[in-house]
Amino acid sequence: MKGFRISDKNRSEIPDNILIERALLKEKLDILKANSPQILKKYINSLYRNESARSVNIKTAIKYVREVQAFLASMIESGIVKKSSIMDIDASDIEMIYADDIQEYIDSCGSYVQHTQNGDKVIFSNSSRTLSLKQTCIKSFFTWLYKNDYVEKNETEKLRKILAGDSPSVLTLSDEEVNAVLELAKAGECTAYGRHICLSKKELENFEATKLRDIAILSLFIYHGLRISELHHLNISSLNFEKGYFEIFRKRNKRKMMYFSRQAVSALREYMQNERATSNIKPGSEDALFLSSSRNGKSPARLSIEQIRKLVKKYACRVSLNPRISPHKLRATFATKSLEITGNIYTVQQILDHSSTATTQKYLKDNERAKREVSELISYE
Repeated sequence: MKGFRISDKNRSEIPDNILIERALLKEKLDILKANSPQILKKYINSLYRNESARSVNIKTAIKYVREVQAFLASMIESGIVKKSSIMDIDASDIEMIYADDIQEYIDSCGSYVQHTQNGDKVIFSNSSRTLSLKQTCIKSFFTWLYKNDYVEKNETEKLRKILAGDSPSVLTLSDEEVNAVLELAKAGECTAYGRHICLSKKELENFEATKLRDIAILSLFIYHGLRISELHHLNISSLNFEKGYFEIFRKRNKRKMMYFSRQAVSALREYMQNERATSNIKPGSEDALFLSSSRNGKSPARLSIEQIRKLVKKYACRVSLNPRISPHKLRATFATKSLEITGNIYTVQQILDHSSTATTQKYLKDNERAKREVSELISYE
């Protein structure tokens, strides 16, 4: 957040920390724009000018621009575009790029070799989902060029569809694992599936100083299914204990009210009353709900997204023994459990802030017992 501060005359209802993050992202997009040819700058403007004039959110715009820049750089490197820098590329150069060239580029991203410092060759591979994203970004650029008469044909229409294959099953925690994660955060040790699990000696050194904070964070993920960005942006002013709800800013800057679960409200109250720092807080983080510990003489500051991710892994990966457990997997656990309890996909869709039920449906478990019961009970007599 260095370099930005909010004006005292700011009247926006959006919290300062979110406004600052938005300004940082806009600065990042502006840097990408400054390092783009004129034709790409116009495309960037079509994606995002500001929050009221955009076709995608700013994070998506950044992702698209990076992919298009990488593609254009590859076209120069392979000799298809006869320019020394992507800054010199114009529409006439793009006219010389054919579907076969684009397809070859996407295929080359599927698997590639990099050389290490000691001379070893390491093979990297991208998933079909990653390749599909790259193709989507490039298609978006070419479609914009075609619709705005910069090129006479849209070569990306000829690209073959990337087959996603079977979707991997959604990774979630079992009820026993959820309880073990919370117990590990409370006591520094727990038992799951007959295994005794405990934090390392080093982790236990600072355990008591942040225990209540960690329990509160895990409770919000497990009992509310928050996105990591939503939890990161929570402020003290977001909480209304008296009326039993808290406010979050979701994707597309939607302000939403969430009702407290009894587990989360209990954990938050205890953290606020007994552990959260109240003095010597880093300027700009005074209202932040979750703060870093004040070690090595550093003032407590808002927990970063990476710090939150590491915190979740510290507890959840030990219990599940799966390195892929992340805050999003706790959100998936909440989604799966909510569907199991309510059976109402539309309510769960609203709670999770999914744009369609197709996304929510991923969390429906393949319940063999329920299917067997239907086959046994169905009758039209």
